Amino acid sequence: MMARPNLLFVRAGADSLHRQLIAEDRARNWDCCVSWYVPPREEGIAEYYCDGGDNKLEGFLEFWKRRPQPWPYRYVWIMDDDVYLRPGDVSRFFEFCERYSTYVSQPALRWFTHTTLNCLVHNPACVLRRVSFIEVMAPCFSTPALERLIHTFDWTKSTWGIDWAWGCLLQGEQPLYVVDAIVMEHTRTGDGRPGPFYRKLSAMGIDPAEELGRVRRMFPEFVGARTLADGHVFRPGIPPSLTPLTWRTFEKLKVIVRLRKQLMRQWRQRRARLEDLMHGARG
Repeated sequence: MMARPNLLFVRAGADSLHRQLIAEDRARNWDCCVSWYVPPREEGIAEYYCDGGDNKLEGFLEFWKRRPQPWPYRYVWIMDDDVYLRPGDVSRFFEFCERYSTYVSQPALRWFTHTTLNCLVHNPACVLRRVSFIEVMAPCFSTPALERLIHTFDWTKSTWGIDWAWGCLLQGEQPLYVVDAIVMEHTRTGDGRPGPFYRKLSAMGIDPAEELGRVRRMFPEFVGARTLADGHVFRPGIPPSLTPLTWRTFEKLKVIVRLRKQLMRQWRQRRARLEDLMHGARG
């Protein structure tokens, strides 16, 4: 069967959401590659299956070694398995990438989902918003961007810092965009304890913060993660005279997201400590 024009690559565990994304996008414009980080499951709904690598990007490198030739895809979206989008929005996101010829991009993160950086949170005033940074959780590359950046995919074991390198390498060369017209949810919040991946890194003697620091030291001139001052596409219906005020207001309101994130992280950590104390007392 002829390949669709886009590829979704999912690094998948037992509870991966790729099955739901496929089932809810019946007329999808994307093929799917599932890269297992658990023993492979018996299923046949995706176009490709692979395994190997200690993290998502290393898993993609394993697939890249065996990629179909000639390469048929215009865009490649590399996603964690706990990212969810509304039915059909994966295809709609690829349509926006094609319409605006994005180089590297990602959907916006829903307000109050599990987030890291405010500049990646949804801005309702925008269709497309130019930023300096795209996160490793769900980056989408045009094929030229993938070929330009794939040499960075094995720079760290934790993947921390690799997305920092993308922003640095493309700064002043190619635009990076958050597609605010499409919103995604990061469904896995954690319980205040290190997850299996971070326990694995610890057993390997790897400190993600040290890896991030090493990459940052390679690019001291980078401006950091932020929404840039121009280059945005605004939603229809907003008077041009009001667009600067409107999008900047929503950016400032994202301080609410940051405060909630901090409170939720502290609450999960305290709950985990309390549960551990109770478990120790029972033991």
